[in-house]
Amino acid sequence: MSHYRQSLVLEADPAAVYAALTTPKGLRGWWTQNCDVATEVGGTIQFRFGHSYKNMRIERLEPDREVCWFCTGAHIAVDQLAHKDEWVGTQLVFRLTPDGEERTRVDFEHVGLVPAFQCYDLCSIGWRHYLNSLQQFVETGRGTPHELAAE
Repeated sequence: MSHYRQSLVLEADPAAVYAALTTPKGLRGWWTQNCDVATEVGGTIQFRFGHSYKNMRIERLEPDREVCWFCTGAHIAVDQLAHKDEWVGTQLVFRLTPDGEERTRVDFEHVGLVPAFQCYDLCSIGWRHYLNSLQQFVETGRGTPHELAAE
């Protein structure tokens, strides 16, 4: 079965896109404001979305070219899902390619996120939203990340 893929062209250079994928400011600007971010290969990033979370081990960092994470822990807090940890063992890969001046093609793959997963439709909708947020963030400085809940 085919895993989740999406490609988009961003009006930003590869260095800006890479920074959005590898720095605390960047990840908090487009994916979730509630995260702990390691910045070296082998480190762990924890992304929190309310009662849901994803733990990622950084597998590869090729400046301005590729970012790859491996999911080591996950909980999707949705009552309808019997398997709330389907992301565990999946891999997220962002490949960056210059596409003219000040433009970057992002080829995103969520390897292992397949249509047979209960969370596939929900996650597909989520990826479309958050990759659009990534685009907004690198192009305007403001994305639409998951926000911290008011305490």
